[in-house]
Amino acid sequence: MYILKKALTYEEQIDRLEQFHSLIINDRNQAKEILKSVNYYRLSGYGIGLKEKTDKEKYIQGTSLDLLYSLYQFDSNLRNLLIHTIEYIEIQFRSHISYLLAMKYDAEGYMASNNFKDKTLKNGESAHSNIIKHLTEELDRQRNTPFVKHHLNQYSGHFPIWVAIELFTFGNLASLYSIMKDDDKKAIARLYKTNYNLLISWILSLVETRNICAHYGRLYNALLKQAPRLLVKHKIYRQKYNKLFPVILAMKYILFNKLNIWQDLYTKLTKLLIQNSSVINLSFMGFPQNWEIVLSS
Repeated sequence: MYILKKALTYEEQIDRLEQFHSLIINDRNQAKEILKSVNYYRLSGYGIGLKEKTDKEKYIQGTSLDLLYSLYQFDSNLRNLLIHTIEYIEIQFRSHISYLLAMKYDAEGYMASNNFKDKTLKNGESAHSNIIKHLTEELDRQRNTPFVKHHLNQYSGHFPIWVAIELFTFGNLASLYSIMKDDDKKAIARLYKTNYNLLISWILSLVETRNICAHYGRLYNALLKQAPRLLVKHKIYRQKYNKLFPVILAMKYILFNKLNIWQDLYTKLTKLLIQNSSVINLSFMGFPQNWEIVLSS
């Protein structure tokens, strides 16, 4: 039998943070306002790596609630910065896949399983049919959206790939790419001057990062599931634990011919990191000491 923890008032939370967790509270009124805007469970994630080695319940001497809140604010700004660039990459990737499938297999060629590799999921379901199932569910969910309603009424529910592609999640888009025939995958990868294996790993890492950003998750000191494969010259930055820096490198690779977009991201990222240098620990995100040189060269 389990017993849930007792709910605490803001005042009780502050007392517990001070007395049980040894967290410095500089101003109780300000602390109360912080806890009203961001609950402590979310804030506590930014305390990972800031606990005593001998007592994981207590923070390292000198750690304050103000510091955790500053890390939370930094992370929020970081997510907002990255998601805009990922959005550009995602939309461009959609366009490339849509164009290739439309030109090679016609408007509804994406519906035919024989235009893709015969891949089976762990549950025995066809990967292609699973993707189409998710598309059908999204069509039903968005049936009152003007462009969906238009195609349901005017074209008896037939959706050309250049329309249907807009209803794919980024994750389903990656799945669609993964089951494309080898020649088709290679054609897309050539647009990024790379090979399929590298490109799909970059895209999958961005799918995860995008989802974290979209759901207000934590990137700072987070362990990521998807590790992008790095170019030979950057393999030194591959880590035991998957952190954010390799994902930033993946974005740099993908934007190799969109230097204005990469430069804008690099400039804003550099500014954000410098502004928060007294708060953040760059190694918590996998950034090496020479990160500026690596990202700018």
